[in-house]
Parts: sequence; C-alpha cells; structure tokens
Amino acid sequence: MLPLNGLMRGQLESLFKLRTDSKELATVIAVETYAPLFTDPGDHFGMAKETAGDLTLLEPIGLTPRMDVVLGTIAASGSLADVQDRRLDIGAVATLREDGIKEIQQMQCSPYGTSFRFLSSEDGRAPDAISLISADIGFCFMTQFGRFASILKLGPPEYRVVQDTHFNLCGASGVTGKAGEADPIETHVYLQTSETDEVAQEMLDNSEQTCFLHAFCRTDVKTKPKIVRA
Repeated sequence: MLPLNGLMRGQLESLFKLRTDSKELATVIAVETYAPLFTDPGDHFGMAKETAGDLTLLEPIGLTPRMDVVLGTIAASGSLADVQDRRLDIGAVATLREDGIKEIQQMQCSPYGTSFRFLSSEDGRAPDAISLISADIGFCFMTQFGRFASILKLGPPEYRVVQDTHFNLCGASGVTGKAGEADPIETHVYLQTSETDEVAQEMLDNSEQTCFLHAFCRTDVKTKPKIVRA
C-alpha cells in the first residue's frame, strides 16, 4: 500500500534528458522524455549552510558487521572492486524511538560496504520516506558517472541532475484504499566534460544501466513479508 509500491510493482522505464556544456544531446539507449529540458539550476551545494539542530540525520557507522553478510556474496570485496558478483544483498533495521522518529540502520552486505544510520519522520523533524527514496535514486545514479569516468580514466566530469518523482496518495495514510502508484522517474542531466558527445551519451547510458535503483524501477518485484514475534 506504500507509495514505493508504484516503483516496485510493474516495469517502469526511467526517462532522461541530457545536456553537455554547449548543447542538448539525444539519448541513445536510455529512454528520452518528451518534456522540454529544465533550466540548468547551477551549483547550489556550494551555497548550502548547515543549520543548528540537535538531531544527527545521517552518519556512517562503520563497515557492515560480518555476521550480517550472507554466505555466497563477495564479502571480501567492496563496491569498488574490479571484478564483482553482481548479486545485491542489502538490509535495514528500523526502530521507532520514544520521540516518534524512526531510526534506521542500513546494511550493505553485497557489494560489501559501509553501514549508515539515518533518521526519518513524516512531521518535518527529519526527512520523510518519499524524500529519502527520491534522494537515494538520484545519488545512486550520479555515483555511476564518477565510477564510469574513473574506470575509463576520463577527465573528471562535472555533473548535476534535476530529478522528478511522482507518487500518489495510497492506503490508509491517503485514505484511498488503493495500492501505491508512481510515474516513471524523470531525470534531467547537466554534464560538463572534455570528452566527445558520444562519450557523454555513453556515460548517461552506462550510469542508467549500472544504477541498482533504476534497475529496481524497471523490474517487477514482489515483497514477501515475514513477521516474527519478539
């Protein structure tokens, strides 16, 4: 019934726009959206300032404990290994605190990596669930640009995205009685690189194809919940 159901069930091909330093480029493999390219927002991260608060919203808490790593995965290697078993094995434990905020520990079992602790709340004290989902997709996709440039030893690119995600109200929280639905993820990419147009297009295609979360969107997945009484 959750909004994430809209990305999980069915097969949604993500949509893209691509602009390099000087011009807009057609996509090659990635599906291009018919919507016009958004205006490049520029670099706003440099202007961001930390605000005072008593909550640590996100923090790394070290490598995932070995006891959490499933047998048969590449526990000895990390996500930057040259050769990888592409089986994805991740997990999370969510705890509802006394103040009503959800505390979530993410576990990265395969590819083996760092665990993170983060907070979530629907009342504005911490990022809500939909914001976290959308940010995860965007940053997972952007990470692949850097990986591609590093693997092929390309000049370091500068890249940013504007990403649109659309979810409907659902279930009991939205008083609809319906399962959650979502539109295809729409991502506008702004890329500055000294490479050719063909390489820029390949960077977009490779990033979309190697992003775990865009693969999640285009794959029909069904959850199998298991309830254990403590």
